[in-house]
Amino acid sequence: MSDEKVKIFERALQRERKARKQAEEILEQKSLELFEANQKLTTSNKKTEALLNDQTAQLKLIVDNSSLGIVLSQKNNLIKFNKAFANLLGYTDDELKNVDIYELSHPDDLPQAKKQLKLLEESKIDKFLIKKRYKKKDGNYVSCNTNVSAVRDDDGNVKYHIALIEDVSEIDKKTRMLNALNSLSVSILGKRDLNEIAWEIAKNTANHLDLEDCLVFSIDYESNIIKEIAAYTNNPHIDISKKPPLHIPIGKGVIGKVVETGVYSLVNDTSKNELYEVDDFFRFSELTVPIIADNKVIGIIDSEHSKKNYFNNDHIEVFHNIASLASAQFNSAISLINEKKTQKEKDVLLVKLGKNNEELKNFAHVVSHDLKSPLRSMSALISWIQEDNEGTFDEETTVNFNALLKKIDKMDHLINGILKYSSIDKIDKNDQKVDLQKTVTDIIDTIFVPDHINVQIKNTLPIIYGDKFRLQQLFQNLISNAIKYNDKEKGIITIDVEDLNNKYLFSIKDNGIGIDKKYHSKIFEVFETLEEPNDDSTGIGLSIVKKIINLYNGKIWLESELGKGCSFFFELKKPH
Repeated sequence: MSDEKVKIFERALQRERKARKQAEEILEQKSLELFEANQKLTTSNKKTEALLNDQTAQLKLIVDNSSLGIVLSQKNNLIKFNKAFANLLGYTDDELKNVDIYELSHPDDLPQAKKQLKLLEESKIDKFLIKKRYKKKDGNYVSCNTNVSAVRDDDGNVKYHIALIEDVSEIDKKTRMLNALNSLSVSILGKRDLNEIAWEIAKNTANHLDLEDCLVFSIDYESNIIKEIAAYTNNPHIDISKKPPLHIPIGKGVIGKVVETGVYSLVNDTSKNELYEVDDFFRFSELTVPIIADNKVIGIIDSEHSKKNYFNNDHIEVFHNIASLASAQFNSAISLINEKKTQKEKDVLLVKLGKNNEELKNFAHVVSHDLKSPLRSMSALISWIQEDNEGTFDEETTVNFNALLKKIDKMDHLINGILKYSSIDKIDKNDQKVDLQKTVTDIIDTIFVPDHINVQIKNTLPIIYGDKFRLQQLFQNLISNAIKYNDKEKGIITIDVEDLNNKYLFSIKDNGIGIDKKYHSKIFEVFETLEEPNDDSTGIGLSIVKKIINLYNGKIWLESELGKGCSFFFELKKPH
C-alpha cells in the first residue's frame, strides 16, 4: 500500500473515531437528558398520584360527612351510598347493600320516577329532579327531593345513576301546618254556626297534619259538662258517625283537666298517665289544647295517636295557632247560641207578660164593675141611714158614719187609680205636637191651689211630640202631689226645663214636707206611700208618672230631705 493510501486511510479512520466520539458524547448527553427526564416524570407521577389520592380522600370525606344522602346505583341496585342516606332510612350499611331502589320507594311515587329514568336511558335527558318518599326501616316514609344524574360509558349508554337525596320532611311538615292555618282561616271565615266551625277545625287539622283523629269540644259551664261537637278521623276502620258524642265532666280526664286549668297537655305515653281514659280504643299519645277567649276556656282541640311520642313541639305550636285563630269565630258562634237562647226565653216571657197584662186588664175591668157597684150601694145606704136618723145619732156615731163615707170615697179613688194605671199603656197613643206651656198653665188653672201656695213656671216650657192626655196626667200628678204634701205657711212650687241637646230635663220642686231617703228607691212603686200617708193618698199617682215616663223611654228621679222639700227630675227625648 502506498504511503498516500495509508495516509488517506488514517485520515478516514481519524474522522470515524472523531465522529464516533461525537456520537458517544451525543448519546451520553441524550441518555443523561433521558435519565433526568425520567427522574422528573417519576417525581411528577408521584405528585400526581399523591394529589389524586388526596383528592380522593377529600371527596370521600365530603361524601361521608355530607348532610345529603348520596347514592350510586346500577340497574336500580344500590352499589355505593354514604352514611347520611343510611341514617336517613335507619338501616345499617350491610342491610342496604344491593337493595333494589324500588323497594325503598313509595308505590305512589314509582310511576313518575320510572318515567324519568326511561328518559335518561333514551338519552333524552341527562338528569332530573323529583320529590319522592322513601320507606324507613320502621315502616314510615320520609319525603325527599331527589336529584338523579346519569354516568355514561364511551358509547353513551347509562352505566350508573348518581342521586343526591335531601330530606324535606320537616319543610313539608311546616308547609302542612301553614296550609292547615290558611285553609282553616278560609273555611271558617264568616261562619257563625258552632258545629260548622268545629267541623272545619277538626277536618282541617287532621288532614293537613296527617293525624289519626281530631276532636273539638265546647264547654257548658251551667251543666259543668264538656261536649263533643265535632270528630274527624283518617282511620278507615273507624266509623265516627256510629260513635255517640263524648260528654265529659269538667275536671275529669286529660280533657277535663285542661278545661279546668286552661293549660295544654301533651301525653307521650298514656299507659303511664292516670288521667287518660279510653274512648273508642287505646292510644299511646294525646295532645289537648284549649281554645281561650277573654281569659276563659270556651273549647278544646284534642287528638290521639296509636304510637308513643308521636306529637312534638311543632304540633303543639300549630295546635295553639289553630286555637288562637279559631277563638274569635268560636266565641262569636257561642255568643250567637246564647243570643238565640236569650231571645227564645225573652219571647216566652213576652208571651207570658202579654198574657199577664191581658189578665191584669181584665182584672181591672172586673174590679171596676164588681167593686165600684157595691161601693156606690154602700155609700147610698149609709147616706139613707144618716137621713133617716138625722138628729137621733149621737156625735160619736155621726163621726163614725162620716169616716165610713170617707173610707168608701177613698176606696173609689183607689179603684179609679188602678184603672188609670192599668190602662196607661193600653190606650192607643195619639202622638202629636203638645204645647207644654199651655198644658201646664191649664192644669194650674183647673186644679185646686190653696191661697198660701204659689205655683210658678220658671222658663217657658217647650212644644214636644207625644200623647196630650198622658203628658197632662204626668204633670198634673206631680203638681198635685207637690200641693198635697206642702206644710209650709208660704208654699212655693217651681216648674222648670233645661235643653240638653237631644232631650229635655224637666223639674218640679217644692218646699213641702220632703221625702225620707229610705223611700226614694220605692216611691214610684204601686201602692207605695209615705209612712204617715195623707188620707186621700192611694199610692198610685207616682207609679202612673213612672209608667208614662217609661212609655217614652225617659227616666225620672228625685232629690229630697225630710222637712226640706222635694225635687222631681225627669227626662223626655226630643222628637227626631
